[in-house]
Amino acid sequence: MCAAKIRDESGYGFSGGDDFATVLGEETSMSSPPLDPDSGPGPAGGRSSPRGPRAEQIIRAATALFQDAGYRNVSIEQIGAAVGLTGPAVYRHFPGKHDILVQALLTQVDLMDELVREADEYAGTPEAQLWRFLDRLGDLTANQDVSILWRREQRHLRPTQLEQMRSYFTRFSDYIADKVAAARPDLSFDDGRLLGFAVLSLYSNTSVIRGTMAPVHVMQIQRAVAHSIINCSLPATKPDATPAIPVTRRPAGRHERILDAATDLFAERGFHDVRIDDIARAADISVATFYQQVPGKTEILRAVLVRGVEGMLYLTTHALTGVDPGDALDVLISIHVEQALGVHGRTIPVWTRDIVYLPEADQDALRSAQRAYIAEWVAAIRARTPELSEADAAALTRAFIGVADDIVQAPDLRARPGITDDLATLSKTILQPVGLLSNG
Repeated sequence: MCAAKIRDESGYGFSGGDDFATVLGEETSMSSPPLDPDSGPGPAGGRSSPRGPRAEQIIRAATALFQDAGYRNVSIEQIGAAVGLTGPAVYRHFPGKHDILVQALLTQVDLMDELVREADEYAGTPEAQLWRFLDRLGDLTANQDVSILWRREQRHLRPTQLEQMRSYFTRFSDYIADKVAAARPDLSFDDGRLLGFAVLSLYSNTSVIRGTMAPVHVMQIQRAVAHSIINCSLPATKPDATPAIPVTRRPAGRHERILDAATDLFAERGFHDVRIDDIARAADISVATFYQQVPGKTEILRAVLVRGVEGMLYLTTHALTGVDPGDALDVLISIHVEQALGVHGRTIPVWTRDIVYLPEADQDALRSAQRAYIAEWVAAIRARTPELSEADAAALTRAFIGVADDIVQAPDLRARPGITDDLATLSKTILQPVGLLSNG
């Protein structure tokens, strides 16, 4: 377990307020068909451009719509309607929908940069600066949803834009790592980078952690988990440790080959950028044979996600049979880490990015299965720490799954020798944070 070592020197309490809150405009449930990204030039990188009040209003409204329905499901006309404009009138402010997305993402970068500047000016010690930054970041993420846009829609950026945005994420992650390293000289450079990434990932997963909790309690959970991650003692790398490389095999049956190929392609490109003939080619079948096996691409997406979540639930239920409740958490951690680093890890980005493109009934069914999976974790956590409420245990579970999945999707971190042991240690740190008091 990870002892609490770094003090909280920020002197900054949770405001529970809206210092950084932005009025996001009217949130509307979208039912329009998917649209292709606009082909306007848009900036290739760099910071957000100077804008007038109306352009800012458009960005706020578009951000809410993109987060609610997915970028592909939102049209220029719908963005305009949210701010009282016609579709053509929106083009007086932006070349196209893609440019609005880029500016919305850069606006979030600007917010983060402001947090960094404010933290560094606030106090002199690295610990105080770190906690000032994290408390303000917690206030921002708990009081408004600023992470879904980046996590789900980044794939719509052009290569140079995507590279630039990822460099921003790395810079903020390294900022946290540098502050941690200054306070913890015992850490190696690589371990500091892993912990910094994990902390930033925690806050970027706030949208899935929060549930129905009040923002002030969300921030309490964030702080407790961040404190445990920052002070985590990662295991020494074993001499024979190697990176976790998934072992794959080509299925024999056509239907399984289709699912296997589609999972790889959806994970790499995203659902909407994969065509039927791409899947058929990767599965080594004809398009005609594809349609003999499945009705269409949406049905394949549904099958991939159902296979993923129900497969994990089946493995969990089977593995927990006959296990003492006090040992259940260790079993769950072992299974999840193994599967995330294995072939199952391919479904992680597909779930995060593409579930919104399924019919609502399918989304509800999948999320119901996910809740059943999380319920097993809640029971296991409370068997160890019964003082935690069910809501807190569920929030900690989602935090762990989010952070672990982000680490698995980061090539440089996944390539760490001993990453399996690192994830197991981090999981216990996140799931049983020191000092968390439940309100319920």
